[in-house]
Amino acid sequence: MEDITMLSMERVSKMIEYREISPVDLVEACIARTEKLQPELNAYVYFMADEAREAAKAAEKEIDKGHYKGKLHGIPIALKDLYYTRGIPTTASSNVLRDFRPEYNGTVVQRLIDAGAIIMGKTNTHEFAFGPSTEESCFGPTHNPWNPKKIPGGSSGGSAVAAATGMAYVAMGTDTGGSIRIPSHMSGTVGFKPSYGLVSLYGVIPMCTATDHPGPLCRSVADAAITVDAITGTDPLDPCQEPIMGESTHFYKKLREKTDLKGKVIGVPTNFFLEKTDFEVERVFKEGVGRFKALGAEIKYIEVPLLELLDDTGDCIVFSGTAFTHKDMFHKYRDKYQEGVVKRLEAGGKYTAVQYIQALKDRERLKQSWENVMKDLDAVVVPTCPIEAYDIGLPDPWLVQSRGKTEYGKQMCSRHTRLSSLTGSPALSLPIGLTKNNLPVGLMVMGRRNDDLGVLSVGAAYEKHYDYPRLKYGTV
Repeated sequence: MEDITMLSMERVSKMIEYREISPVDLVEACIARTEKLQPELNAYVYFMADEAREAAKAAEKEIDKGHYKGKLHGIPIALKDLYYTRGIPTTASSNVLRDFRPEYNGTVVQRLIDAGAIIMGKTNTHEFAFGPSTEESCFGPTHNPWNPKKIPGGSSGGSAVAAATGMAYVAMGTDTGGSIRIPSHMSGTVGFKPSYGLVSLYGVIPMCTATDHPGPLCRSVADAAITVDAITGTDPLDPCQEPIMGESTHFYKKLREKTDLKGKVIGVPTNFFLEKTDFEVERVFKEGVGRFKALGAEIKYIEVPLLELLDDTGDCIVFSGTAFTHKDMFHKYRDKYQEGVVKRLEAGGKYTAVQYIQALKDRERLKQSWENVMKDLDAVVVPTCPIEAYDIGLPDPWLVQSRGKTEYGKQMCSRHTRLSSLTGSPALSLPIGLTKNNLPVGLMVMGRRNDDLGVLSVGAAYEKHYDYPRLKYGTV
């Protein structure tokens, strides 16, 4: 019998709707799954088994009385430990906030609760989301379910592992420079970073509000669309610098209209993205491109300009923006921060106003360049990350091998993801295959800003015809 925790949310929501299964059954299955896997993987930092059981009973009663709220009703979900939850610890996996319990729910959390979702707990993150490995956490590192000796990616590593292993059907993450997509690539999940401003940042502990994006990690594109539809819509409290105003999206219904990629033009860059990509990751990526072509897409090889600006621009905006976020707390509680995060915050504080203004100008150049690239394309695809997951505990500077050369591991993690973070454009990571080391590889679909539906449609067409790699770790 197929493990109920490893089914898609889309599938189990239909089972709930037609009374084939109860929210109580789903919650109990996820609790059993978590109790088995949590000791080794450390996905959760705060697990709410009792609260989830009570919420499941309440959801069951509502549904039995005919008050079905929709596809999230009765679904167990998890939240990255950045999302404000009323009366529940929200620590950013840092000793600085170890005792913080918000007095209110953030917008995303409240909208998920209103949709009937059941919160299973808070998931581990790289401290204050400032790192790509989920190692530097006051709760200890999260481990990759494909190989527990490897990092799961970060900073939303706990969410990726919870979603990948069936501890939850969807786990919310955040993405400032790649923190949804990096762990999606390394832990084998679908991860979606919406357009900047589409989802409210209110009640999310900030890293750098200029590039912070909330989004889901899950096991299908359909599940991502269902989740995003529940959390979008104008929020007058949103601190985002460029909020997208309007009603809630209806992506999920529209995804069912497209079953192939005929008529779609998909760009594959010839510069930058494969220059440092490991040969095994490149192999799996090219196999994925071949499947897109088989679905009817026209593959167009392109060059993306100005990518030489990515590192300096991204470092300046994100590092200095994060240093600004922490300027008061860091001065007061410096000794409570993780050592590596201290170094990055100190580096962020050294940028000058001249450098920051130049970075803002270069960001605008990148935005315009990206929109020009996308004029004749429906999407661009690249490897989500140039490397597979590396060993937990590598010493600074986290040296890894790629294409037979030594590279800096943490910088490599976000090498490909930074572009869409800086441009604010939507990006979707799909788990398309495994390396010879049996580690997952993600293919990233990127689009123009505000064309989230277009990006999701490409991924949805793919998953209707091709299965994702199956995780067999820790079967209950």
